[in-house]
Amino acid sequence: MLDIANAIKLIVGAGGIASILFILSLHKRSGLQIAWAVFCAGLAAVMIRDVYGDATGALTPALAIAGCASCSCFWLVARGLFRPDVGFGWPHALLVGGIFSPAIFNQTLTALSAERVIGQSGLDGTLAASSSFQVMLSSTVLVLAFWEGLRGWKQAESRTNRRLRIGFLTSYGVCVSICVALLDHGDSTRFSEASIALMQAVCGASIFFVAGFGVIWRTRHPIPAMPADAVALPAAPSDDERALGEWVRNQVERDALYLDPDLKVASLARRLREPDYRISRSITAGLGERNFNRFVNRYRIDHAKACLRDPSCRETSILDIALDSGFASIGPFNRAFKESEGMTPRQYRRQADNADRVPAPCDLAAE
Repeated sequence: MLDIANAIKLIVGAGGIASILFILSLHKRSGLQIAWAVFCAGLAAVMIRDVYGDATGALTPALAIAGCASCSCFWLVARGLFRPDVGFGWPHALLVGGIFSPAIFNQTLTALSAERVIGQSGLDGTLAASSSFQVMLSSTVLVLAFWEGLRGWKQAESRTNRRLRIGFLTSYGVCVSICVALLDHGDSTRFSEASIALMQAVCGASIFFVAGFGVIWRTRHPIPAMPADAVALPAAPSDDERALGEWVRNQVERDALYLDPDLKVASLARRLREPDYRISRSITAGLGERNFNRFVNRYRIDHAKACLRDPSCRETSILDIALDSGFASIGPFNRAFKESEGMTPRQYRRQADNADRVPAPCDLAAE
C-alpha cells in the first residue's frame, strides 16, 4: 500500500513538473497559468519530500520552503478559476509571503545551528511558535480558496461553469477535510502509516487533476472582464411597478409630502402601507427616477423656485425658503438647487427680479 501511495505521489509530482514546463513554453501566460505553475512547483516539492524524505539531502530545506506554494498559491488558482483575473496585489502578496516566511525562518535557524546560541529548548520553542503562525495563515488561505468557489454562485454564467464550481468545491472540500481535519487534527492513530500515505496521495492527485482540468477549461473559456465604465442595466419595470409608481407620485403631490424634511423611504412606505423595497423600486424603476432623494428634491426645488419668483417673498430669507421647501439645512439646498438649475438660489432670485423689472414689449409700444 505504501508503494502505491508513493507511486501516485511521484505521478502527481511529475504531472506538476510537466505543467510547469508547458506553461514556461507558452509565449504569453495568464495570471491563472502563472499561479498554477507556482502551485505545481509547491505540490511537486511536497510529493518529492513525502516519498524520499531526508534522502533529498541538501535539497531538503529548499523543498520545505517550496512546498509552501502548494497551499498559498492554490488560493490564487481558485481566484483565477472564478474571477476574470487572479487580481494579485500587495494584500495577497503579504498573505502569501507570510506563509513562506516561517518556513524560511525555520530553515535558516536550523542551518545556522541556532541551538548553540539559544539552546535546544529555545530553538524548539521558536520553531514551534513559527510553525503555529504558518498553520494559522495556511488555514486562512484554505478557507479563502473554498470561498472563491462559493463566491458569485448565483452569477454562474452557464451550466458548465456551475459544474466546475461543484467539482472544485467537492474535491477540494473532501480532500482538505481528510488531510486537515482527520489526519492533522483528528485521531490519526487509528490508521496505519501506509493508509495515511495513501489517503494523502489520493487527495493530492484529486486536487491536482480536478483543478488542472479547471485551469485548462478556464484558459479556453475565460470570464470576460467588465469594462471599468460599464453600468449594469436595471431590469425592466413591471406593470405593477409602474402603476405603484404613479400612485406614489400622486400621493406625494396631492399631500405635498415633500415638504416634510424627515421624509424617507421608510416613513413614506409606512404612510402608504407598502414594504420599503416596493416603494423604492416603484420610484427608481416604475418612475425612472435615479433615487428617492432626487425624486423628492425635484419637488422641493420647484417649490423653492416658486417662492424665489414670488414678489411677496422678496423679504423672506433663502434659509427660510429652504426650510419651508422641505430641506433640513441650507447646505444641501444650495447644492441640490445649483445641480438642478446651474446657479445658486440667490442668483436665481436676482435673475427673477431683473425679469420682473423689464417692461413688456407691449408696454413699450404703448408709451
